[in-house]
Amino acid sequence: MAVQDKSKQAMKAKLYCLFFLVMVLAMIYVSAQMYKVAVRESDKYQALANNQQFRSATVKANRGTIYDRNGQVLAQSVTVYTVFVDPRTFAERDKGVDTTIKEKKPSGEEVEYKVNREEFIVDTLSETLKMEPEDIRQRLYKNNAYQVVKTGVEKSEATYIMKEMARMGITSVGATPTAKRYYPQNDLAANVIGHLHYDGYGIYGLEAYYDDYLTGTDGKIISARDANGTEFQYKYKQSYEAKDGYTLYTNLDATIQYYTEKALESAVTSNAAKHKGSAIVMNCKTGQIIAMATDPDYDLNAPADIFDEKTAKALADIKNTSTDDAYKKARSDAWSLQWTNKAISSLYYPGSVFKVITGSAALEEDAISLSDTFYCNGSVKVSGQELHCWTTHGGHGSQGFVKAMTNSCNPAFVNIGQKLGKKSFCQYFEAYGLTEKTGIDLPAEASSIYVPYNRMSLLDLSVSSFGQANKITPIQMITAYAAVVNGGYLVTPYVVDKIVDSDGNVVKQFEPTVKRQVISEETSETMRQTLETVVTVNSGSNAYIKGYHIGGKSGTSQKLDENPKGDTYVSSYCAFYPADDPEIIMLVMVDEPTNGLYYGSAVAAPVVSEVFTEILPYLGYYAEYTEEELKDLEVSVPKIEGAAVEKAKSTANSLGFELEVIGKGGTVVKQVPSRGNKMPKGCKIIAYTEEDYEEEMVYVPDLTGYSLSKANKKLASLGLNLMPLGGAAQKAGAECSGVMNYKEQYVHKGTIIEAYFLINDETG
Repeated sequence: MAVQDKSKQAMKAKLYCLFFLVMVLAMIYVSAQMYKVAVRESDKYQALANNQQFRSATVKANRGTIYDRNGQVLAQSVTVYTVFVDPRTFAERDKGVDTTIKEKKPSGEEVEYKVNREEFIVDTLSETLKMEPEDIRQRLYKNNAYQVVKTGVEKSEATYIMKEMARMGITSVGATPTAKRYYPQNDLAANVIGHLHYDGYGIYGLEAYYDDYLTGTDGKIISARDANGTEFQYKYKQSYEAKDGYTLYTNLDATIQYYTEKALESAVTSNAAKHKGSAIVMNCKTGQIIAMATDPDYDLNAPADIFDEKTAKALADIKNTSTDDAYKKARSDAWSLQWTNKAISSLYYPGSVFKVITGSAALEEDAISLSDTFYCNGSVKVSGQELHCWTTHGGHGSQGFVKAMTNSCNPAFVNIGQKLGKKSFCQYFEAYGLTEKTGIDLPAEASSIYVPYNRMSLLDLSVSSFGQANKITPIQMITAYAAVVNGGYLVTPYVVDKIVDSDGNVVKQFEPTVKRQVISEETSETMRQTLETVVTVNSGSNAYIKGYHIGGKSGTSQKLDENPKGDTYVSSYCAFYPADDPEIIMLVMVDEPTNGLYYGSAVAAPVVSEVFTEILPYLGYYAEYTEEELKDLEVSVPKIEGAAVEKAKSTANSLGFELEVIGKGGTVVKQVPSRGNKMPKGCKIIAYTEEDYEEEMVYVPDLTGYSLSKANKKLASLGLNLMPLGGAAQKAGAECSGVMNYKEQYVHKGTIIEAYFLINDETG
């Protein structure tokens, strides 16, 4: 018995030990797991707990606004909403749940009915957001806590949705405010401003270059929820305010930008430019960019839409006839072309505009003087190759520097370039900033392609002297040209004037930057006088404007690297005002005109003339006419309606107009043209003198190719008045390039017909 008891006690002891060991092991395991959860993986489980107990909502910061120099908005952020659903909350609280609604009928009777929450969510969102019901339903059944239904929802729609959800007690649908980029001017300065990627960052233009400044810091709202998913108020809610991006104030002037784009578009369209056109208006002394245009451009509010009709049609054809991959590549190429700022990203041979660089360098180095003469018989042979002048009339003969510049004579500038020499030519090419980027505050500025000194032959030097060997950007050309006429100072062009924070504090102020003085004030003054003569000589060039002293130079370059035949061209013109102390400088470039005209003086100079005519008075520069110009000024048509016929004749004649009376009455009851219109002296006013008059109608002919006198005679014979446009209209050899209005249609007798006249050669 004693042995048995001892055996039992030993067994119990073993069981106790085993139990104790198991308990110890269990405690060790639990402790290890607690250590793992509480220490090693605490972040993971804290995140899971936070996800269950807390909800965070991002408050999007507004992107900074972009203004023009006068405070006009060019780009801004507006508040829109992102509508979302919470599938987990839906599964917990709304799925399979009905809401009981009580409503009173007009009779006063109260009725009660049930609404299925799932169907209500699907119906309300699909109808309000114009989406397919099945798309909504699929989002409700995702296995996560956040599913975007639609972005960019207007406030009115988002407010309606949330009111309806609250009415039903639905908490699985929400709407958070966010920012949408909006461009109130649509396509104005599109290639300068640029646009955003769908992820919200800038990818072109100022939007990209200043993205770090424009982008704000998003805020957050974090709130706690109870076991039922209801949000605790106030005490357990933490907000972190969004910080809006900085604002850009640019040097762009929306009014000048508009006139620049309008004139450039007209030139690109009428000349059927194959590869777009560009234009830059800049402050000659400071480098401030006042306007910069590429045409065709695009709508900033719909950057993916192809704006150019020809490109859009070609893309549609590819989509219908080619593979999907081919279409996607073509579309990508079309986007890249559409969004590119041609003024800073495209290289071209500057042609004769470059002669201002060669000429100024040669004068500065005393390689030539104003008294030197240069002979042209139509061509010059260099290293066995014939280099031709643009004229086909046997050359320009003997000419001084100013005349050679006015004639835009290639052989003369070959001579000037050779007198300057390779070393000096290359030194000035570099000094004028043409071997480096200008540093303008825009992305994707291209680098020039040029012949360096160690590889330059005599032929290279000769061709370079009139702008055919080296390819540069329009922004490089206008910046170098500005240095020629502003006293010799090479400045850095810049678009943005200042950056301001949301409290109005100036974060960064940009000032004019002078890199170096390239030529002396004396040489610069000589060049200004020379280039003013280029515009005004022989009664004016196509860039001439009555009452304004303008300097300028045209350029017509051949695209020999693309077409060795030499029958494809780039037309350009660069002009500045005032000629004696320049403030405004403008460069126009039209790439490959295909409608007959190709000289820069005929294609690009009229753009400068049109823009300067509009913007100089706007900028406070008013015409100062010479006595000769005053004689040819247009006169405002007087009011003669209601006047006796004899009095009407006297009034018209005193202003230099003729009066044609139609009818037998004694009083003028109707006049054409009406009061206030301007037309040249010698034009005719038609006066009707009977109440039941029937106005005479006249067919307007096409005047293309007519000289001024022939066009005037033709219209006068029809009882119509001619208003000649263009700086060279009065110059011998000027021809009509087209009627500006009413061509080949019937108009009232006496109507003023505007027609553009120009000199179609490379002078000027």
